[in-house]
Amino acid sequence: MTRRYVALLFVVIWSLVIRYLARPLSHVMALVSDRVRDQLQGRPRAKDVAVELATLRRKFDDCVVFFCSSAGEYEQAKPLIDRLSLQSNVLCHVIFFSVSGSKFLRARKDKVSWTLSPLDDVFEWGTIYAALRPSVTVVVRHELWPAFLWAASEWSKILVINAVVPALLGRQSQLRERFNLMAKAWLLGFVDLVCVVSKKDQDFFMGHFGLSPDKIVVTGDTKYDRVLERAIESEKHADKLRNIFRQTWQPTGSDLTLIAGSSHLPDVDLLLDALNDSQMDRVKVIVVPHDVSSANVAKIFDMIKTREQTVELFSEIKAGEFKFSGINPRFIIVDELGYLFDLYAVADLAWIGGAVHDKVHNVLEPCAWGVPVSCGSRMENSQEALEMLRKDLLLSSNSPTQVRDGWQSIIQAIKTRGDAVKQFARAMGGASELVLKAAFQTQREVRKDD
Repeated sequence: MTRRYVALLFVVIWSLVIRYLARPLSHVMALVSDRVRDQLQGRPRAKDVAVELATLRRKFDDCVVFFCSSAGEYEQAKPLIDRLSLQSNVLCHVIFFSVSGSKFLRARKDKVSWTLSPLDDVFEWGTIYAALRPSVTVVVRHELWPAFLWAASEWSKILVINAVVPALLGRQSQLRERFNLMAKAWLLGFVDLVCVVSKKDQDFFMGHFGLSPDKIVVTGDTKYDRVLERAIESEKHADKLRNIFRQTWQPTGSDLTLIAGSSHLPDVDLLLDALNDSQMDRVKVIVVPHDVSSANVAKIFDMIKTREQTVELFSEIKAGEFKFSGINPRFIIVDELGYLFDLYAVADLAWIGGAVHDKVHNVLEPCAWGVPVSCGSRMENSQEALEMLRKDLLLSSNSPTQVRDGWQSIIQAIKTRGDAVKQFARAMGGASELVLKAAFQTQREVRKDD
């Protein structure tokens, strides 16, 4: 039991630092930082939600906790939540680290039990777990915190799903990378089973983290199931959007729609350069920012106006019941959450943001609708993007000229290209069933004295 006691001692010290140093400091930082203030707002103390959670838990035979960083991780958990909710009397409770996950859930109006996570304090986590009494905790990809893992391991089996080789591998200093790998190896010691996406990931986790073969299984990625199932669910609503954005919205000379999804300012700048050619006048653009704050939307609006392009906000068009009068704007900026996936259904071309300056966002969502995909060059974080690039299913460049030339080539065979990316997405499904089988057939690890 020696190692377990040492781990407990560390977790208690860590929790005290979080409680009496990190938490007060974060409240001071919130006075000058909108971002910190936004993250702290609405984050509960465990005692404030425990009674409500315990009351809810008594209505179900079992409970499964899903720990998600934000909206993207929730989307990966959603196929599992849907299947568990249909098949048995199980409470699926989602815990978000980032407040953006809760905002996404409200915008989507999904009927699922959720809370924001406390700061990583073992006493707070212990109160939440005592209320929920789960049999399984599912960590989506990378939320591994010491106090959380300790509390979860005391109550439930722990699964990490959709695990992949760290995106920052090889991009940090050698000392920092070694420390991060050692820390993650220790944290994974709390975990009963790791579900990885590919054989390459399995080899990495066994080699670098010392996981035994019985603690790791290749299942694929549940996000493939999610995008395919969402496309089916959204088809009826997609028809309404197609009527609006393909027929009603008709800027002069345009016959193609480009969706710039999860876009950052560098993406918008590149796209404006790529579209600055008379041959691209036929393309109208819907920009969906990754950050829909009013300040960021205003910056994008000004960038477009500065290039002497017509632009309007989605919220204002929606308020006018999508009746376009006068000159139709060539650009529409979506300044509200929750529309991106459905809007891919109206697109002829898709640009996925993030990869111009940092890392690419979800390239699978447009694929589910059969929309050809393009993005910047920084995509090491996305296995599916790299695989699509290898199969010549993805246009990737940070050069406006190359992007423009690539779009023109794609347009010449747009249906063939769209069918190919849709088939790529369909071929990657099936991970959810494998994860659920692993979750409920693998026995919880017995934590022995050592």
